[in-house]
Amino acid sequence: MPEKNENTNADLVRALERRNGVARRKDLVAAGFGAKTIQSAVAAGAIVCVARGYFSLPAADGTEIWLAAHQARRTCLSKVGELGLWVLNEPQQLHVAVAHGRPVPGCVVHRVKGRQTLTDILRQCVRCGTEVEALALFESAVVKKNCSINHLRKEFSGREDSAARAIVDMIDPQSMSIAETCSRYHLRRAGYNVQGQAYIRNAGHLDLLVDGILGLEIDGESYHNDAQAWKEDLHRDTMYVLEGMWRLRIPAAVALYHPEVLLAWVEQALGRIRSGQRHQMQ
Repeated sequence: MPEKNENTNADLVRALERRNGVARRKDLVAAGFGAKTIQSAVAAGAIVCVARGYFSLPAADGTEIWLAAHQARRTCLSKVGELGLWVLNEPQQLHVAVAHGRPVPGCVVHRVKGRQTLTDILRQCVRCGTEVEALALFESAVVKKNCSINHLRKEFSGREDSAARAIVDMIDPQSMSIAETCSRYHLRRAGYNVQGQAYIRNAGHLDLLVDGILGLEIDGESYHNDAQAWKEDLHRDTMYVLEGMWRLRIPAAVALYHPEVLLAWVEQALGRIRSGQRHQMQ
């Protein structure tokens, strides 16, 4: 029968594995591991003390150990992917939270004391990211039910939160993907009226409906590369034509990283539609 320390050490190892192999003493204690348990695991070689108050697995990722050695942890734009939120661009530098406030080579430093909430991290992202990057993060937090729009409105009610409140006002909880979110953002910034998940009789829901006359489907490869999805797309394409609905298929990469192309295509399509409408009226 395994001894108590072996069982406890194994639990501690699993706890570190859930934290990318590195954790602060504070977080381990909060998870129920006392000082004796931590000391026992270090003595047994199950974990390693890499900096004051920081512990890691012996085979932890080098970057995580390096951050721990600087008493730093990922935050802001470098944390949101780990939380499962929609990330438009990976930051060029790591964003880290530290209590000591000293520079960390090659990193953007956020001085933080104690544990951080989702609101804390989103607030950092508003300051460091672009408006569309922040919208993708806020919207995915709502879509994935990590929080509600009302919760965000309450959390960002301070005088210094005007930029965040503007982002909250843009959230569409029906958005199905980051590509759809970014497309809607750029189209509305260009002055178009945009409706998300608009229902078209016999065809289903469009990702976006522009000015009430042009449908957009934002296609990510992972959602359209099997036989069933292809069959459904063909049926929908036919029904859109029969229902008299113009529609463009926009690759996700264009929606995400080439909004100027998206806007040019939409402008051309709307021009053709309105030209046809004028001819019919003559």
